[in-house]
Formats: sequence, C-alpha cells, structure tokens
Amino acid sequence: MTSTVKKNSQERNSSETNQDIFGRIEYIDQSLRSVDKRLGAVEKRLSIKSFELPDEDPVLNEKIIASVDEGLLNEMQDKIQEIDNKLVALEKTTQETHKNDLGSLKSHLLSIEDRILKLENVNKISIGKIKVPVEFSGLAAAIVMFVTGYLIYSDQWSVIRSSYYPIGIGLLFSAVVLVKFIMTNRK
Repeated sequence: MTSTVKKNSQERNSSETNQDIFGRIEYIDQSLRSVDKRLGAVEKRLSIKSFELPDEDPVLNEKIIASVDEGLLNEMQDKIQEIDNKLVALEKTTQETHKNDLGSLKSHLLSIEDRILKLENVNKISIGKIKVPVEFSGLAAAIVMFVTGYLIYSDQWSVIRSSYYPIGIGLLFSAVVLVKFIMTNRK
C-alpha cells in the first residue's frame, strides 16, 4: 500500500514538473510570437516607400523638392538608422535570451528524463539483458505466509508462539527495506 502511495506521489510530482516545463515552453513561445509581431509592426512603420513624382507637372516637382529641408531629411535618415540599429540589437538580445532559455530547458528535461528512468528501474533487477520487476516487500510477505502456513499445517504452534518467529519476520522485513533503499540510491 505504501508503494502505491509513493508511486502516486511520484507520478503527481512528475506530472507537476512536466506541466511546469510545458508552461514555460508555452510562455517562451508566446513571448517569441509577441516580439515577432512587434518587430513586424515596427518594420512596417519604418519601411520607406519610395514614391514617384508625377511627370506631368515639372513645376510641382520642383516645389516639392525645394520644400524638403535637407537638414530635416538628414535628421530623419539618422533617426531611422538609429532605430534600425536598436532593432538589430534587440533581435540579437532576444535570440541570445531564447538560446539560453532553451538550453536551460533542455538540461532540465534531461535531468527529469534521468529521474524518470531511475524511478522506472527502482524495482527491477537485471538478469542478463532482461530487466525483471520485483516487489521485494510482496515477495517477503509471500515467504512469511508460506512458512506460516507450513508451520500451521505441520502443527508447530510452539514455533509460531515463540518470540523468535515474529523477530525473524521483523528482521526479514527490515532486510527488504534495506535492499530497497540500496537499490533506490544506487548510481
């Protein structure tokens, strides 16, 4: 019964950790989409559409060209270049941040995978290349039941009533707990 409770607890912890990781991945994905949309909007605003002057009215063309202040035009070009440089820096920073986040998520996922594999192999012993699941407490209980049944069948009540029999059972279960502890904490 305690192993069932421990398994349920471990499954809950594993699912909570998986939900946490999936939540973080979802958050990073949403952030990337948001940044991508913002960059797209800024690019649309900054894109300079070249316009063609109508060829029909040369006087109007000269007025438009004369009305454009060179200083203002240079200032606008400088600001556009400054904004473009900031966008490039922002894009590099965003990419580096996402690489760092993805790297930490990968390492976290690998450690979780190792923990899951370790938990799966806790109650298994290797016989050659085959891993056999063994529940040691159940095996010990079965041995105690068979021995007790045999003693009752052979009418050995004195052995069952003696203090050595329950002490032996207690030592057997203590040994099982010790073996499970060693197997859990190996490697």
